[in-house]
Amino acid sequence: MQLLLKLVLAIILLLLIGTGTVLFSPLKQQALNELQMEANGQLNKLITSANSPLLSPLDAIEGRRPKVSYDPAAILNNEALNQWIFKSQTEVLIIQHRREIIYEYYSAKSNMGKAINSMSMAKNVIALLIGIAIDEGLIASTETDIRQYLPELVIPGNRSISIRDLLNHLTGIQTGFEELDKTLQGQPLTKQLSAISFDGDKQFRYNNINYHLLSIILRRAYQQPLNQIIHAKLWQPLNLEQAAVINSTGYCCLFATGRSWLALGELYLNKGSHNGLQVVPKKWIETMITDSQYPNNFFVQTTGASKGNSYGYHIYGGLKNYPDSYWIEGMGLQVIFIDPSDETIILRLGGIPSFVRLTSNRRDEFLMEDLMSLLEEMKR
Repeated sequence: MQLLLKLVLAIILLLLIGTGTVLFSPLKQQALNELQMEANGQLNKLITSANSPLLSPLDAIEGRRPKVSYDPAAILNNEALNQWIFKSQTEVLIIQHRREIIYEYYSAKSNMGKAINSMSMAKNVIALLIGIAIDEGLIASTETDIRQYLPELVIPGNRSISIRDLLNHLTGIQTGFEELDKTLQGQPLTKQLSAISFDGDKQFRYNNINYHLLSIILRRAYQQPLNQIIHAKLWQPLNLEQAAVINSTGYCCLFATGRSWLALGELYLNKGSHNGLQVVPKKWIETMITDSQYPNNFFVQTTGASKGNSYGYHIYGGLKNYPDSYWIEGMGLQVIFIDPSDETIILRLGGIPSFVRLTSNRRDEFLMEDLMSLLEEMKR
C-alpha cells in the first residue's frame, strides 16, 4: 500500500513539474488537468477511510452525539440531482439556502459524514484556530516570524518567514513524500525541524508541511494536542457532533459529520459568530476571505482548471460564473462551497469518479458547475 501511495504521489509531482515547465498549449494543459484529477481520485481512494492502513489511529474530538436529523422519505425528490450524486460518487450532500436545508443526502456507508476523510479541509480549521490564537494573544500577529514559535528552524540568509507565509504557502519550504508518510502514520517528521529546507523562493507553492508547522505552533501555544484545541475553540462553542482527527498532521484527516462541516461554513456567512457568540473574530474571517494569492499555475479540483484560481488561508476562488463565491476544498472533491450573495452553502463529501468509468459525469460540464446549475433550477 505504501508503494502504491508513493507511485500516485510521484504522478502528482510529475504533473506539478509539468504544469510549470512543459506546457505550451491549452490541449496539453487540459490533458495534465485530467491526469491530475485522476491521480487525486485514486489517491483519495487509498485514504478516504479512517481504517486505511496508511493512516494513524484517530484522536477523538469531543462533541454531542450525532442524531439522524432527516427523514429519507422527506428529501426533496429531484431526479436530476439524484443522478448527479450517483454519477459523481458523492457520499454526503447538504444544500442550505437562506439558512434552510433544502436537500440532504447520506450514503449508507458515510455514517452521516464521519466515515469520509475531509483531506485538506482540515487546513481551514487550522487557519481558523490561528485567528483565534492571535485574538487571544497567544500568537502576536500574522507578520510575526515563525522562529519565535519554532526556534529550531534554520532559514537561509536569516530571511523572515511569517505566520501569513505559512498560511498562504509562501515559505519556500521543500519536503518529500517521507514527511507525509510519517505524519499520516502518527509519527514525527523524518527530519528534525532544524533539517527542514527553506531553500526555495517565496513564490506560491502548495506544501502540506506548511500547515503541519502551523499545527505545531498551535500545540505549543495552547500546550494541548490538536484534537483538544479543536474541541475547546470550535466544536464546543458551536455545539458540534463528535469527530476525530489525526493529531500529527495539521494538514489532513479530520472526520466529521456533514452537519458539523455545514456549521463551519456558516461561520463565514455569519462573520464568525454563532447564536450571538463570536467564535472566530470577525476581522479574521474577513482577512481569510480577502487575503488571497493568484498563482499562475495552480490546479484546483472545484474549477477543474489550473488558471484563474485564488488561494489564501485554505479558502479558494475562481469559478467564473460565481465570482463572489469561495470554498474550502480537500482532495477527492471534499468541498464546503459558500455563495454569500445568495446565502447558499453546499457541503459535498465523496470521491472523484474515474475518467474511464462509464457512469462518470467527468465528460459533462465540470462536476461543481453541474451541481450549481441544478441548484439554480431547484431555487426557481
